Amino acid sequence: MQKKKKHAGNLSLLGGRPCLDFVNTLDWRGSDQPQEFLETYPDLIAWSRHAGTISRQPAGRITQRSKSQLSKQTRVLNKAIQLRESLYRIFSALADGNAAANKDLETFNKFFSRTMINSKIVKTPDGFKWAIEEDQANPEWILNPLIRSAADLLISKDLKRVKKCGDPACGWLFLDTSRNRSRRWCDMRDCGNRAKASRFYKKKMAKRK
Repeated sequence: MQKKKKHAGNLSLLGGRPCLDFVNTLDWRGSDQPQEFLETYPDLIAWSRHAGTISRQPAGRITQRSKSQLSKQTRVLNKAIQLRESLYRIFSALADGNAAANKDLETFNKFFSRTMINSKIVKTPDGFKWAIEEDQANPEWILNPLIRSAADLLISKDLKRVKKCGDPACGWLFLDTSRNRSRRWCDMRDCGNRAKASRFYKKKMAKRK
């Protein structure tokens, strides 16, 4: 059976939070040939729909409006990459037990401040929620749920559960929700099995010497 080609609209969502899945849209960060899945603005829309950070109707409105705003598509995509890379450096540093760089926090706070300006608390049947009151047809609106996700994670107790895949070439981040916090791989069936096969091969070769 032919393996399904990976693209923005079918990437594995293993991060445990939208912001971590967003960071993982660049694959094989630690390798000589990292793979970019957000090459165009439509890729960003496709990923957002796949990840559930925007619903069908806002995605349709954004798609229609952005068709006549090609230069804005490029600007928003560049902002998305800037946001993603600053989040990667922040969460990666924390996962390694280091402090996040002030420069990266400043970059994120610029995104966050803009989102807060357009946000308010609204009533719901169950209480209240944080709503982002901005034109959902604005191509840049697509970043807001990711900014909120990152802000929520940064101030939550779950921040200590952010880990980096045990395969240095992979570089994916995830939230370790295992009871004893023993998860090592983004996916045991992928990176985990590859590491297991590598250990088996090395052990086999050592016995031949």
